[in-house]
Amino acid sequence: MADSEYSDTEYDSPASSQAVVKVDFSLTSWCTRTDSQQDALLAPFRVLFSKTALRIYLNIILFSGATLLLLGISGIAYTIFYMNFIPTVGVDRVVHLQHDPKQHPWGTASFESEFVSSQPYDVAVVLDMPRTPKNLDVGNFMVDLTLYAHQIGGSVIPVETRNPISQSRRPAILTYSSPLVDLARRVLRLPLYLVGWRREAEILEVPMMEKVEFARGTKNLPQNLRLEIQSWSEVQIYSARVEFRARFTGLRWCMYRWKLTSFVVFSSLFWTISMGSAGLTWFVLSLVLQPAPIEEQIKEEETERVKDEPEDDDSSSEHVKVKEEEPERMLQSYPRAGDEAAQGSGLESAEARGMQKRRSRLLEDDH
Repeated sequence: MADSEYSDTEYDSPASSQAVVKVDFSLTSWCTRTDSQQDALLAPFRVLFSKTALRIYLNIILFSGATLLLLGISGIAYTIFYMNFIPTVGVDRVVHLQHDPKQHPWGTASFESEFVSSQPYDVAVVLDMPRTPKNLDVGNFMVDLTLYAHQIGGSVIPVETRNPISQSRRPAILTYSSPLVDLARRVLRLPLYLVGWRREAEILEVPMMEKVEFARGTKNLPQNLRLEIQSWSEVQIYSARVEFRARFTGLRWCMYRWKLTSFVVFSSLFWTISMGSAGLTWFVLSLVLQPAPIEEQIKEEETERVKDEPEDDDSSSEHVKVKEEEPERMLQSYPRAGDEAAQGSGLESAEARGMQKRRSRLLEDDH
C-alpha cells in the first residue's frame, strides 16, 4: 500500500510534469532552429533559381547570341564593303603587236569591269627590247596609247567617228652605253648568258599617263586600248605590256595601307551601331508588348510579400512566448510541496488521489 502511494505521488508530482513540459519546449525550439538553418542554407539557391534570376539568365543568353551574330555580320559587311570600295590595284594587259610594212607596229587589248570612276591611275607601257645595233641606231621613237570605251560591234582601231576617252604620246629610247663599257658588261655577264639566266635585252618602261581619272558612268570607263610604236625605221621588240596602277588617296589609302587596323575600326563601328539599334528596338518592343497593369500587379504582390514577412516573425515570437508561458501555468496548477507535506499522505482520501491522477493524465494528453 505504501509502494502504491509512493508511486502515485511520484507520478503526480509537479517536478515530473515540469520535466515533460521542458522536454517538449526544447524539441520545439530545436525544430525551429533546424528550420531556420535550412532556410539559411537554401536561401542562396532560392535566389539563383528564382523567376527574376531565370529572366536575367535568359536575357544574358539572348544578349550574348545577338552580340556574336552581329559581330560576324559586321565582319562580313566590312569585307563586302572593302571589295566594292577598293578597286584592283594593278591591271596588266599584254599587247600583241602587229607588224606591217605599210604602217607602224600596233596592237590592241580589252578590259573587263576592273576600273573605278574618280580613281587616279598611273599608266605605263613596258617594252622588252633587244640591244641590237639596229635598235641602238633607231634612237628616239614614239609610243602612242589610246583608251576607248565599250561600243557594241565597234572596232578598237580608231576612226574619225569615234572619240577616245584618253590618249597619250610619249618618247622613248634605249639606255646609252659606250662601246668599252658595253664590252666589259658583256664579258662579266658572259657565264650568265651561256646558261640562259640573262639576255642581251633591256626592259624599257615608258610612263604614259599620271593620275588619270575616268568620269562617272560605265560608258566613261575604258574597255579597249590601242598601242602603237612610231619610228622612222623598224623597231625590234620582244614583247609589249600596258600596266595600270591605282594611286590611292584618302580613305582608300588608309584602308589599303592599314588593312587589319581598318578592319578592326570599321567592324567595331558597324557592330556598335548595330548593337545600339538592336538594343533600342528591344527596349521599344518590351514596352509595347508588356502591358502596364501586369507590372503594377507584380509590384503590388512584391509589396504585400514584404509586408507579410515581419508579421510571420511576430507570430512565431508570440508562439514561442506562449510555449514558454505554458509550463509556468501548468506548474501553478499543482499544489506546492510544503502544503502537501502539511496535509500528510495518510489523510489523503482515495477520491483526492484519483483527482490528481486524472489531472496529470489530462495534461499529458494535451502535450
